[in-house]
Amino acid sequence: VAALAAARFDGLCSIFSTVWSAFEPLAIGAVLAYLLNFIAAALESRWFPHTNNALAIKTRRPICVILAITAVTLALAALTSFVGGEFKSAGAAIITGISEAAAMASQAIANLPGAQAIPILDNATWNSIGQKALDAMGGTDQALRIVAQTSGEVAHLTLSILLGMVFALYLLLDKDRVHAGAMRAASFIPGEDLRRRVLHACSITNDCFSRFIRGQCIEAVILGALCAIGGTILQFPYAASIGLIVGVSSLIPFAGAWIGGIMGAAMILSQDPVQALQFIVFLVVLQQIEGHLIYPNVVGQSVGLPSIWVFVAVIAGGSLFGLLGVLLGVPVISTIRTLAMEHFAKQDAENALGPEDGTVSQQMHSA
Repeated sequence: VAALAAARFDGLCSIFSTVWSAFEPLAIGAVLAYLLNFIAAALESRWFPHTNNALAIKTRRPICVILAITAVTLALAALTSFVGGEFKSAGAAIITGISEAAAMASQAIANLPGAQAIPILDNATWNSIGQKALDAMGGTDQALRIVAQTSGEVAHLTLSILLGMVFALYLLLDKDRVHAGAMRAASFIPGEDLRRRVLHACSITNDCFSRFIRGQCIEAVILGALCAIGGTILQFPYAASIGLIVGVSSLIPFAGAWIGGIMGAAMILSQDPVQALQFIVFLVVLQQIEGHLIYPNVVGQSVGLPSIWVFVAVIAGGSLFGLLGVLLGVPVISTIRTLAMEHFAKQDAENALGPEDGTVSQQMHSA
C-alpha cells in the first residue's frame, strides 16, 4: 500500500482534493457552529433556566440560536459601519504613506555621491517593467485566465460559506442529537480502554480550543481598546481605526499585533512622519505591557502554554500550514502538551506506587 501510494502520489492528492471539495461546506459549517455555540450556550443557560413552561423549554434553543446569529451579524454590521467612514481615507493614507516613504528613499538615493550613474526609475521605466512582468506571466491572455480562475475560486468559496452557514444552523438546532450520534459512533471503537482514551482526548481538545478562543478574543479587545485610548491621548490620527485594526489583527497569535502596527504606522506616516515614529515607540511599549501582563494572565493561563511553546507553535504551524497553522498552532500544541503531561504524570504515579501497588491501583481504576 505504501509503495502504491508513493507511485501514485499525484493521483492520491487529486482524490483527497476532490473529497475535500465535497466536504468543504460541511467543514466550514462545523467551524461556524462551534464558534457560534459559545454564544448560544451562554444564552441558553440564562434563558429562563428554572422555568417549567413547556413552550419556553421548547423554544429556548431556537430563540437562543437566532439571538446568537443576530448578535454576530449586528457586531459585524457595526464593525463595518464604524470602519466604513474612515476606510477610504485610511486606505488612501496607507498608499500615501508608502508613496511618501518611497519618495523620501528616492530623494535620499539621489543625494548620494555618484547617484547620476543610477538609472532613474521614471514612468517609462515603470511601464517597461510592468510590460516585462506581463510578458513573463504569459501575456494578456494568461492574465485573463488567472483572473477567471481566481473569480471561480472566490465564487466556490462563497457558495461553500453559504452552504456551511445552513449546515451550521442545523448543527446548532439539533446539537443534542449530533452529540448522541457522535457517542454512538464512538461505541464502534474496539476496546473499552481505547474508547475511553479517545473520548478523553476529544474532551481535552475541546477544552483547549474553547479556552484559547475565549482568551484570544478577550486579549484582542483589551489590546485594541488600549491602543485606541493611547492613540487618542497622544493625538495620533486615525486612532480609533488603528486601535480596531490592531485589535482584530491580534487575533493572530504572536505576530498579529505587529501586522496591525505596521499598517497603523503607514497610515500615520501620510500625516506626520514624526508621529509615525512615536506610534512605533508607543506600540513597542504597549506590546511589552501586553506580553508581560495581559497575554500571560489572559491567554497564557487559559491554554497553559509557556511563551517558548507559543513561539514554536506559531512558527511551525505557519511554516507547515500557512495562516491556518498560525491560527490553530497554539491550541493544537496545548492539546498535545496537556495529553503528554497527563501521560507522564500517570507514569510517575505508577512508578511511585511500585509494581504491586500499581497493579492494584489499575484494577481498582478499571473497576
